[in-house]
Amino acid sequence: MCSNESGFLLFVLSFYSEPMKKKGLIFLLAAGHGLNDCIAGYFLGRLVQLKIDLLQISLGLFLYNLLAFGGQYPVALLLEKLGKPKQFMLIAYGLNVCAVAVFFLSPQLSIVLAGIASAIYHVAGGSVCAEKNKALNIGLFAAPGIAGLIAGGYVAYEGINITGLLLMAASVFLILLMILPIRRKQVINSNDLAGDKKFTLDQHDLIMILLLTVISLRSVIWNVFQLIHENNYQWLMAIAAAAFIGKIAGGWLADKIGWRLYTLISLAAATPLITFFRKEMLLFCFGVGLLQSGIPATTALLIQSMKGKTERAIGLSFGTAIIAGAIVFYTPARNILLSNAVICSITAFMLLLMFYTRRNIMLAGSG
Repeated sequence: MCSNESGFLLFVLSFYSEPMKKKGLIFLLAAGHGLNDCIAGYFLGRLVQLKIDLLQISLGLFLYNLLAFGGQYPVALLLEKLGKPKQFMLIAYGLNVCAVAVFFLSPQLSIVLAGIASAIYHVAGGSVCAEKNKALNIGLFAAPGIAGLIAGGYVAYEGINITGLLLMAASVFLILLMILPIRRKQVINSNDLAGDKKFTLDQHDLIMILLLTVISLRSVIWNVFQLIHENNYQWLMAIAAAAFIGKIAGGWLADKIGWRLYTLISLAAATPLITFFRKEMLLFCFGVGLLQSGIPATTALLIQSMKGKTERAIGLSFGTAIIAGAIVFYTPARNILLSNAVICSITAFMLLLMFYTRRNIMLAGSG
């Protein structure tokens, strides 16, 4: 056996050791998230290059968003019932392989397959990484998504054909998923979750609604940024890099100082930067990083408020709340959101919601 083959075999077998099960698996699933979103970004970018009419392009974008984000909660309910994340991820990457293979034969079919694959992978991969409900692990999984999406879109925008490379990468990752020992999902008891106390049912519902509203409003602002810079890939790539770093750093910091406190600090610090420094790339991207850095913490809070129903929380946080915030961009109202006053008002309202959430959680605690 040659040295390269031996090295690859040792790499695969290392995932069977206990330390790599805990850490390496999260990094690998995060890489799969980046590749999944890179495939989607490339497809969506190529739609523009294929010289099809605007209606078909709009339909393709709408279908992808509807399936990829709107489909996550139904997937979460099914995964929660079956408890087989590995099989779900295998299905997701099987669909990705098929999507890449048929793209030039039927771009619309590829978009549909990629949308379904994305919904499945986000929930299955995210629920495995969030099993212990640590914001850092959630951030590590979430971070590569936006980087992959922007990278795929940029390559498509430049007219570079990477279909063969994507097909090979998706196939290799599918094989890795077959080999890796991903255990059946364990149900998390709410008493075992990190850091907080029990809530009554009414308080659970209220806190969940408040957190989902914050996530949706963050999605609105994120879409505003993409709309402003939609034809400037230099800015988009800088924004993506800021979001990537922010999610990982924010997850780590949130675990250290507390999820709610970090969310409040990050929102307060991000507000002036994203409102008044839109033309200063460094300061603006720092603000975007701060805004996105609260995603792991709010997701961890949502998992906790739902008594450890990780799949549902991931489906709501990564899917339903995101598409709820994006719906406004299919209406004429989106032009109103471009003003500084509206952005500042939204972030201020998010801060108020988080203060109210914190107050209700403190009142709900025993002792």
